[in-house]
Amino acid sequence: MPRRAPAQVRRGLRPRRPAEYGEGFSPALAAELARLERSRNYLGPGAIRTALRLWREFTANPYRRLWVDSEGCGVWECCGDPRQAGKMLEGVLLALPARLAKELRRHIDLEP
Repeated sequence: MPRRAPAQVRRGLRPRRPAEYGEGFSPALAAELARLERSRNYLGPGAIRTALRLWREFTANPYRRLWVDSEGCGVWECCGDPRQAGKMLEGVLLALPARLAKELRRHIDLEP
């Protein structure tokens, strides 16, 4: 049985960058966000990504109108509350190391 080259072995051991956070995130930040989602009981898989999307949609809207409780389907992934998403992102920023929190702050602006 032929041996694999050492470079092939190392390539297989290297942790993969979670692709769900999109471009612009460093591999260290993406890995730390994925680790936070796995380790915190108040975060689920993809919760930070959803909160980022909701907050970006809210801040991109020039009128910054919030949903009325009777509007929308009530599902977090579809029609979540951007204020709740902002609070979740603040908690994530506090849980991150300082260097990674600074990088995440560059991607989001928590002042509406």
